[in-house]
Amino acid sequence: MAINLYSVRLVLKAFGTIDYGVYDVVTGVVLLLSSASSVMATATQRFYATALGEGITGRFAAVFSATVALYALLSIVIIVLGETLGLWFVNHVLVIPPHRLAAANTLYQFSLVTFVFGILHVPFSSAIISHEDLGLFAAVSVGESIAKLGVAELLTRLSNDAMTNYGAGLLVVAVLVATIFSLLAISRYDECRYSAPLNRALLGKILAFSGWLSFGSLAGVGLVQVLSILVNLFFGPAVSAARAISLQLSNAISIFTGSLVTAARPAMIRAHSEGAFEYLNILFSASNKFIFYGLTLLCAPIIFEMDTVLGLWLGTPSNMAVLFSRLILVYAVIMALNNPISVIVQATGHVKEYHLVVETFTLLCVPATYLLYRLGFPALMAYIVMIIAAVAAHAARLWCIRRYYHGFDLSEYLRDFILPALTVLAILAAVLYGVHRSVANALLRLVVQVGTSSVLTLGLGYVIGITRAERGLLKGVLRARTGGGVSERSS
Repeated sequence: MAINLYSVRLVLKAFGTIDYGVYDVVTGVVLLLSSASSVMATATQRFYATALGEGITGRFAAVFSATVALYALLSIVIIVLGETLGLWFVNHVLVIPPHRLAAANTLYQFSLVTFVFGILHVPFSSAIISHEDLGLFAAVSVGESIAKLGVAELLTRLSNDAMTNYGAGLLVVAVLVATIFSLLAISRYDECRYSAPLNRALLGKILAFSGWLSFGSLAGVGLVQVLSILVNLFFGPAVSAARAISLQLSNAISIFTGSLVTAARPAMIRAHSEGAFEYLNILFSASNKFIFYGLTLLCAPIIFEMDTVLGLWLGTPSNMAVLFSRLILVYAVIMALNNPISVIVQATGHVKEYHLVVETFTLLCVPATYLLYRLGFPALMAYIVMIIAAVAAHAARLWCIRRYYHGFDLSEYLRDFILPALTVLAILAAVLYGVHRSVANALLRLVVQVGTSSVLTLGLGYVIGITRAERGLLKGVLRARTGGGVSERSS
């Protein structure tokens, strides 16, 4: 996360405000076309984890072969759509300065091929995740971030077009990462061998599962990327650059929460397939609290001191970038709480019912924002609409998990998680507001805010945020860690 954020500083410096806005909206078109990739990754991990939980010989290998075939087909579809609909959209709809149109087209081609390599390795990287070799996965992911940082650093040293150079550099990184993930999975797991003929029944199940996930993914991508396109169309590249900065912060938060969810998802799905519902509930509660209190610790001081943070990060941010970034962090925290719920519902298989209910609110964001922009409202309304939709969608998710997973207790969720979390948040916000008003020096104030947030979040989270049983469990784990040996393994 830290490496990626610093890379943005270098890229923005090399690009300039206008080119960075163009870069964000052009690559956003590729992300819009590629919404199916995240769907397939989620579906792949779900079926991998279920296969491991069932323990049926050959099941994992069958899932692997089916997903490889599906990803190859998906790559072809994306390339066809990208070279027709996507290319037309870039050249005839987006607001791009005429003198940068050629560079934008070159960047678009690089981004499209980069995406293809990004999805082709998913059957292999998902196998590593499902086997819970997360240290290996983390090592490759950190290496990828460092390589991207190297590409960003090169931009400051090269004299020719920064935007096309960056696109070419990211393509090279994508090829290397895809190769490494594929070789690691093939060498470590005997099941990662393609075999024909494919299991047609299994293929149909994966497609059916993925179909409704696609509906949810399309809604989520539309919420972010289509709104970025609307901002570009109504307000131009300069405002798009401010939005792009805020989305980088949101992406950083997604990396943090994604790490927790990536670690928990295989165990949660396997626990459901094994019928270990008590253990599943423990994982669900822990995931919610780790995500919320971890994000609160990170985001609260940044929201209060956003102008200082962006100043240190990027130089001289616009007032609009500061406002957008504050709002996107509020949205990101709300959305992060949806992840553990989504994992359990996916484990139950009720993805159709889930997405029909939940994503209705998400899909309404685009027409609502378009209407508000047509009526003359400012660019920030995209964020207001996103936050309102996120709150409504979370309520819908709670209704769904209560209906489709009978081990979920809504009153316990509200009593043991939501109410304590809001109490901690209110106390923390009041204290941080007092610090913001009382300390004059901006840099000193940021340091005090970070320290205050860390102490208060950890302290209040321990005293108020977790239950007595969870405190006892945490003490036991800490004692086992410090004691080592047999105690650590038994924990």
